[in-house]
Amino acid sequence: MGAADQDVLRLTRIVHRRDAATGLWTTSRETVFWVSSAAGFSAKLWNAWIREHWRIENGSHHVRDTTFAEDASRIRKNPDIAARLRSFAYNLLRAHGSENIKNARWRAALDLDFLLDIIAKY
Repeated sequence: MGAADQDVLRLTRIVHRRDAATGLWTTSRETVFWVSSAAGFSAKLWNAWIREHWRIENGSHHVRDTTFAEDASRIRKNPDIAARLRSFAYNLLRAHGSENIKNARWRAALDLDFLLDIIAKY
């Protein structure tokens, strides 16, 4: 595969970060590069794909951290197993049509019929 078979993308993005100590937001501009063997696509299409990727990543990770407290986990041996279980629970609740994962998780913990309904569908 030669250089002609690859696309190199340069993406400039604005990043907002919150300082936990002060509660203030800082803004920075970053330039990142992507290299792909999928060549010949327009910049507009690449932009749509990259945005969709990060929409999913940010949505999933935000919910997993706020609802399942994943970042606060104290599991040090085989943490990937617990992460997979959290993802499995998250995916089941989403597939069931739950909009609010935190409330659905709470309801599944308290209502056995609701939990069994979710499990029975899958």
